This record gives sequence, structure tokens and C-alpha cells, in this order.
Amino acid sequence: MKINVTKMMMLFTMFLSALTAMSTSSMLMIWTMMEINLMSFLPIMTKSKSMKDQPMKFFIIQSLASSMMLMSMLINSMTETPLSSSIMLMSSLLMKMGLLPFHMWVPMIMKPMTWENCFILMTMQKIIPTIFMAQMMSLKMLMTPMCLTMVMAPIMAIKQLSLKTIMAYSSISNSPWMIISLMNSKSQFVTFFSVYTIINFMMTKKFSSMNFMFLNQVKTQSSVSKISIIVNILSLSGMPPMMGFFPKWMILQSTMMFSIAMATSMIVSSIISTFIYMKMISPILTMNSMAEKKKKKNDTENDIVVNSTGTMLIMMMKSF
Repeated sequence: MKINVTKMMMLFTMFLSALTAMSTSSMLMIWTMMEINLMSFLPIMTKSKSMKDQPMKFFIIQSLASSMMLMSMLINSMTETPLSSSIMLMSSLLMKMGLLPFHMWVPMIMKPMTWENCFILMTMQKIIPTIFMAQMMSLKMLMTPMCLTMVMAPIMAIKQLSLKTIMAYSSISNSPWMIISLMNSKSQFVTFFSVYTIINFMMTKKFSSMNFMFLNQVKTQSSVSKISIIVNILSLSGMPPMMGFFPKWMILQSTMMFSIAMATSMIVSSIISTFIYMKMISPILTMNSMAEKKKKKNDTENDIVVNSTGTMLIMMMKSF
């Protein structure tokens, strides 16, 4: 990724707005920071040559969600009804986050994006809406859309061949985990979000360096590259004993205390996700390319090391 002054400034503004939203209790301030975050991401999107009308689509969707959010606040202040039971506010936040039934824009926007922009959309852009949703909405209101999202998003990813579309659906199915982790405790959210960001960074970096767009391109790689991709994919799905399993395990333990339906949806979602990822990696394991490989040795072992040491690190965190 070519770092220039504009990109550095926009990334810094995004980081600062997310930090401000985390440290304030004012609803209007969180909304303002959300808009600043959006406006910082748009110039980064337009820098990419493959993006034609995608930034405008993204801006329209996010602006509509923001307008609905502000309208719901005004209506609720006039009628003096609790904001946590507002369907309009819930719909606007679901649209912001890309959860069912307002999810179709996520794969559509992500498909022509660069892998670096995909990473920002899957991680940095989710922080403020997650904070807003966890603080403002009641779990009773969010139960149905979140359970639907966790179960349906992996099912929709079954027939996909584009890696960016699969990663988009993966991001959609992981969003409810973020919201529930923040509802449980801040430390759980920080742990889950950090691990999720690290895994996504390793995957997007690898796909970007190898110029991957579709599943069948993975078959042509060396054995170490294949194993590295498999380890990252399994870690993202929450397969033990990978790094991605332990934050999900912690969230599941806490969730079972107050909602069996949510915990069941989480388990079903993880099972379907693991099935899809296993289906993805089965051709990689069973088929070898006959083409002569004259590639320089990549530092692909780092991903395997990170995922294996993550197990010990999180076990240590749990012991303190």
C-alpha cells in the first residue's frame, strides 16, 4: 500500500474518531464521530482505480442510515418514548453495520475494492456502529436480526467463488459477535476485535501480495502458502486450537448465562462457517498444480506462528 500524506491523514482521522467515540457518553458526539469516520474513508476509496461508482453508492447508503438515525432521535425526543425500543434507530444501525436484512450492499461494495480497503471496511468502520448499537439498543430488539445474520450469512457464502465476497459474508456473520461481546464486557470486545483484526490483516495481506481474487487461484501456490491460508481460514471460523477460537469461546460462555437462543445461533453459525471453509480448503489439500513453481520463498510461516502462539497468549490472559 502506497502511503501518501492524504492517506496518512485520513487514516489518522479515522483512528481518532473511533477513539473519541469510545471515550464519550454523548449520543450526538458518537453520531458526529461516525460521520467523520465515513468522510475519512471516502477519499481512501476514491484513490483506487478499480472503484468507479462504488464510493457514491457507499456514501448514499451510509447517509441514508445516518439520516434515519438522526430522525429517530428527534421523533423519540418529541414523543418521549425510550430510544432502545425504536425500530427506526435499529434499522438505521443494521444498515450501518450491514446486518440482515440490510446486508446486500456489503458484498456489492467490497467486490471491486482493493484488499487494503476491504480490511478497513471489515475492521475500522465497524467500531463506532458497534459501540452505538451495544449502548443504545436492547438485546430483545436485536435478538431476531442478529440470530438471522449469524445463521444466514454463512449459508449465503456457500455458493460464492470470489474471495472478497466470501470475506464480506464472513464480516457480516462476525458483526453480531462484536455487538454481543461489547454488551458482555469491554475487555471481551477488545480481545475479540483485536484477534479478528489480526487474522483479517494476515489474510488480506496475503491475498493482496499474491493478487488473489478467486478460490481456484489458491491451488497454484506452494505447500507452505496453502497451509498458511488454511490456518488463517480455520482461525477465522473459530476452529480450536487456533487463535480465533478462544475469544469466541469466552463470548459464548458469557452469552449462555442470559440467552440460550443467541448462544445456539452462535454455535450453528460457527458450524456452518467451518463447513464452508472446509469446503473451500478441500480442493487446496487434494489437488496439486502440475505447473513448475519458480516462486521466491515468501514469509508465509509467520501466519502459522501467530495462530499457534495466539493459543498460549489467550490462555495466559484467561489465567490472570
